[in-house]
Amino acid sequence: MSEERLVLDDETPVTTVTAAQREGGTLRILLQWERQVTARGLQRSTDVHLGCLWETQDRHSGAVQSLGDLLMAPGYGARQVLRLGPRSEEAGEELLVDGRHVDVLRRLVLYLYSTNEQAPDFAALAPHLTVRRRDGSRLQMWAAGAPAGARTCALASVHHVAGDLVVRRENEFFPGPQAEVAAAYGFDDLEWGPGGTTPRTA
Repeated sequence: MSEERLVLDDETPVTTVTAAQREGGTLRILLQWERQVTARGLQRSTDVHLGCLWETQDRHSGAVQSLGDLLMAPGYGARQVLRLGPRSEEAGEELLVDGRHVDVLRRLVLYLYSTNEQAPDFAALAPHLTVRRRDGSRLQMWAAGAPAGARTCALASVHHVAGDLVVRRENEFFPGPQAEVAAAYGFDDLEWGPGGTTPRTA
């Protein structure tokens, strides 16, 4: 297994996960952050979470996030392409992408958000995504340079291009909730509930 690591940053913002690197397996996307402790060394709870806007080839769209219990999509029954795992301060929060059915997707936007109206301390948390490919190699990217008051961050986008997945670090911050991320990235058909934090579902 390869231990290769590629960091996506301002100088190298884009890479490709080929069909061979993800075919038949699970693409794992893990959000982690710096552990926060009190003056006595006790762990403090944090409020940064992983979400994902998705769009299928036939232009249906939605979101996967723990807020609102939108934990899997799109698909039917057990055949869900995206599955969000439980979040913990120690392990982080992981999104699983089923490589067997990923061809139904047109694109993804991976975003970070808080569950209340307060802005996360992005500088202290240093949140980052790790994308693990089938061959064991890793892609990593950090949320960096957040302006004061930033509440959400579109950290990465993933585009399905001729069987490959093109991964791009976006690192774009917004002062408002998830609905602002959706509007900025063209998810215009999504309707959002009060506060713009959870999309309405049929």
